[in-house]
Amino acid sequence: MKCKNDKVMKSVSLLLDDARRPGAVFDLNGMILYENQSFSEHGMLKEITNMKKFMMKTSIDLWDTIVNSDDTANNTCKIDLLLGEEQNLPVHVDIIYVEHAKQVIGLFDIPKKEREVAKKTYLHAFHNSICLMLVVNREGIICDVNNQYTKFFNVNKDYFLGKTVDVVLQLFPDSTESTLRKYIQNVKHYGCAAETLKYEPSFGDERYYRVETFYNSETNMYLIRMNDLTEKMALEQQLAHTGSLSTVGELAASIAHEIRNPMTTLKGFVQLLQISASEDTLKYLAVIDDEISRMESILGEMLVLSKPTSNKKTTFSLEVLVDDMIQVMRPKAMMDGITINRKETDLRDTLVNGDAEKIKQVLLNLFKNSLEAMSSGGALTISITLDKANQLRLDITDTGKGMTRQQLNQIFMPFYTSKPEGTGLGLPFVLKTIEEHGGTVTVESELNQGTVFIVTFPPAIIPSTQKGKEEERLLLY
Repeated sequence: MKCKNDKVMKSVSLLLDDARRPGAVFDLNGMILYENQSFSEHGMLKEITNMKKFMMKTSIDLWDTIVNSDDTANNTCKIDLLLGEEQNLPVHVDIIYVEHAKQVIGLFDIPKKEREVAKKTYLHAFHNSICLMLVVNREGIICDVNNQYTKFFNVNKDYFLGKTVDVVLQLFPDSTESTLRKYIQNVKHYGCAAETLKYEPSFGDERYYRVETFYNSETNMYLIRMNDLTEKMALEQQLAHTGSLSTVGELAASIAHEIRNPMTTLKGFVQLLQISASEDTLKYLAVIDDEISRMESILGEMLVLSKPTSNKKTTFSLEVLVDDMIQVMRPKAMMDGITINRKETDLRDTLVNGDAEKIKQVLLNLFKNSLEAMSSGGALTISITLDKANQLRLDITDTGKGMTRQQLNQIFMPFYTSKPEGTGLGLPFVLKTIEEHGGTVTVESELNQGTVFIVTFPPAIIPSTQKGKEEERLLLY
């Protein structure tokens, strides 16, 4: 900056130019006359033309006292300025009054900007957040995206940067146009909006993301934040399912007594009538007796869901139990012309802790469902392996008609059945029992291709593999 007073410049240049601190020369009214290089290069100080405009009242009083005093021995002091965009950053200044030149030298102590520290903190939080976050300008162009894009979507960073926000909405094709339009309208009108959207990275794999958008009026930018709610929603569905099973149990227990008493009376009278009935009447009584037996069977299945967990737990071999249940199903398999492939396991032990009788009922339900889903010539394949989590895995695979996605979503709901004479209580019992044993039940199915039920059990001991066995043992029925 051009020096406006050569005499002042010569007298203070050594003090200013050799100093590492930003420094400047001011007249008695606080107007700047000269600044050193450090002062010129500091962005915050460029706004100073009259230092008094940035002084607090006490500092102004000190300034006036020094420049109006005749005491040359007391011509220095420390004053405070308030700088920054909002004038909230305190800056300390050592001032020296040069009496013969009627000028003031100011040497500045600039603290590290809180805004710069905050900026680094925000950037670190932005890039390391567990949420996916995108910064979008007023024109709808994506300016930045944090590192979570690979976790949330199977796309690269270039998919987002420099593109319009529409590329984000295109990742959720199942969302209706009205939903997206309302979402955008809420952002424009209220400055924020939130919606839970479904994303399908692959067939059969569903993820649920909570998408929130906020508008910042200071920066004129939008922040889009996504949280993965898939696990939370799965837990909520599991809790809802558990609640429905509990409700069924309470309902079954409450009506059991009321139903069984009249059923017993009806059955007794049917037996009495059969003694003296004619041949034609006996046919009708036989139908009534069969229907009463069916009602008893349905009630029995409902009562199973209402009973508390049994404590009759033993350690048994899952492999032996599976083989026993295959033998039980042999007559039905032979009559229906179905082949059962029992793959021999390479595990040395398949021991499980639990109620063997309940697991038998589980296996019978699953085997029966698989056989009923197939016609003559079908094949049922059963295998026991060890999964990656060291859990015993039982696969029951059929070549039947398969299921639609809607059926898959409802098969474990009480009373849901696709069979004309089904009760819809078999698979809820299977799920309830396996979960009580610490295991899981999952289903994979493709329409007209078949279905596989995958049941896992926590092993009593971690099984080891046994080499030298044949890969597969084929049982034909």
